[in-house]
Amino acid sequence: MPANRESDRVDYDLEKTLYSDKPITEGTSDTPEQLVVHRLHTNLTDTLEFHSDVKNAPPPPTITEKGVAPSIDIPQKIDKTSFEISTDDNDEDETKRESKFSLFYKKHKIWFHVTYLLIFTGFLAAAYAIQVPKGYSLENLILGLIYAFFCLKLLFKYVSTSHITNPCVWCARKVMTPVLRIPKLYRTFGYALLVLSVILITVFCLPEKPESSRLQRLQALFGMVVFFFCLWATSKNRRMVNWNTIISGLLFQFLLALFVFRCSVGHDIFNWASNFAQAYLEKASHGTSFIFGDAVAESGIFAVTVFPTLIFFAATVQVLYYYGALQFLLKKCATFFMTLLKVSGAESIVAVASPFLGQGENALLIKPFLPYLTQSEMHQVMCSGFATISGSVLYGYIAMGVSGEALLTSCIMSIPCSLAVSKLRYPEDDIPITATEVRVPPSDEKPANALHAAGHGAATGMNIALLMCANLISLLAMLYAVNAGLTWLGNFITIDDLTLQLITGYVFVPVAWLMGVESKDVVSVGQLLATKIWANEFVAYSALASTYIDILSARSYLIVTYALCGFANLGSVGMQIGVLSTLAPKRSGDIASLAVSAMICGAFSTWISASIAGMLL
Repeated sequence: MPANRESDRVDYDLEKTLYSDKPITEGTSDTPEQLVVHRLHTNLTDTLEFHSDVKNAPPPPTITEKGVAPSIDIPQKIDKTSFEISTDDNDEDETKRESKFSLFYKKHKIWFHVTYLLIFTGFLAAAYAIQVPKGYSLENLILGLIYAFFCLKLLFKYVSTSHITNPCVWCARKVMTPVLRIPKLYRTFGYALLVLSVILITVFCLPEKPESSRLQRLQALFGMVVFFFCLWATSKNRRMVNWNTIISGLLFQFLLALFVFRCSVGHDIFNWASNFAQAYLEKASHGTSFIFGDAVAESGIFAVTVFPTLIFFAATVQVLYYYGALQFLLKKCATFFMTLLKVSGAESIVAVASPFLGQGENALLIKPFLPYLTQSEMHQVMCSGFATISGSVLYGYIAMGVSGEALLTSCIMSIPCSLAVSKLRYPEDDIPITATEVRVPPSDEKPANALHAAGHGAATGMNIALLMCANLISLLAMLYAVNAGLTWLGNFITIDDLTLQLITGYVFVPVAWLMGVESKDVVSVGQLLATKIWANEFVAYSALASTYIDILSARSYLIVTYALCGFANLGSVGMQIGVLSTLAPKRSGDIASLAVSAMICGAFSTWISASIAGMLL
């Protein structure tokens, strides 16, 4: 008992130090927990210097008795692969290159902002005066949300956010101070009970529907618990699991699903986002018609429908990146998840970017940090790519007849779920270099203008399209070759149509039942899950929209839509190993050893999302 009280005291002191406003200075810490705090607050650039490949560099500085690190001489020759930090001279050169309009805008920006506000307000007033008398419209809601965001963005350019955050932080500290005095084990146990109570009360208090009885919800809830138990049982280090991260990720995922399934506003917002994405990506057909003609563009051929959309989306992403919109969105969302789930900045950025950019491309956002990621961070980076699909292939699935709203909801739900699942399977046992900050490093080559950015994005989209085409051709050919051999063997023992999907489909029957699928559909859903693992989600969604659409019930169809929404397949394993090994050659061994585990965690993420969907239908 005394030992436990001492560990609780140290844990409380550490958390109190982490959340205090007092600056942490060198020379004031001798205890291990204070050294950890000092490590967490160390400047990121200093840490990168210690990790970078410096020729003839001296060993890292040691802490003297007084806790002050001795000075070291930075060598003049630095390897080309080392991380480069922009200097003040570069900032001055950049300022000199600013156009006259930019300088004029900065000088009179307040009048520009007032003009923007007046124009937008006048437009909103005119639109509402015309549209509101016609009745409720989803477009009016979206326009109002955009206007509110625009006004808040302008407001916080002149009013510090500290006027809002400081009172909130003060209240949070007042509330958390007595809570932090409770031993950590009891706090975690109480938090878990609270979240479980919220889920149970919500699931069983909702009215029943023909496709969602309470018994079916209990089935899906039991499946979710089993999935988390399997991840815990196979965890690399169960003692190092941060249960607050796991519980918070599950709670946020559940609340998001509740907002979509049971809130009319949430349903309308995601429905509008789905329709907007579909309508926007359909504009790629105009470029296809110009190049190949209307007959080819309207033929419905997979390559003609999907690949131009992929190129168009990649160009859009690069244009948004050029104007800074993508970095702004990623940084704000990543900061939220880093604060909520207590994960590193690099992990948060990749997790948030995965639904937009997909696997491989999401890692480019943290390219300078990749060689220095911990094992747990590298596992999480790969898991985020496996746990979701990218926006570039979204239209391809929608064109097959898959629900766009379900796809978008699953993508957003995968962000907290992939973080929770990965940290349960491979918990953090080191201190990340981005533990306390979120940074999106600038790209190596800044485009000259928006057209240059669009062209660069189109080239990237073309490469992705060609790679996807090659993967589909090779994987489908190999799959059908294996199935042909199995069918030939099955004929000897009077088993017709013996295929790899049929064999492994029975392995996934328990998984299908645990997700809440109706009993009559578990074999069909199991075969779809097997098809996704052996081939990819394209093939599985194609079979779902054609072969199984009249076989599955509405409940089973929606649940399997969530379960298939991810890149967790064998082909993607090779793709991620290739991309990440190219970006961080010295970590290729770690990447290869973590790939299969990350793919399994990505699959579990989609299964957990499907279970939550089964609880809230």
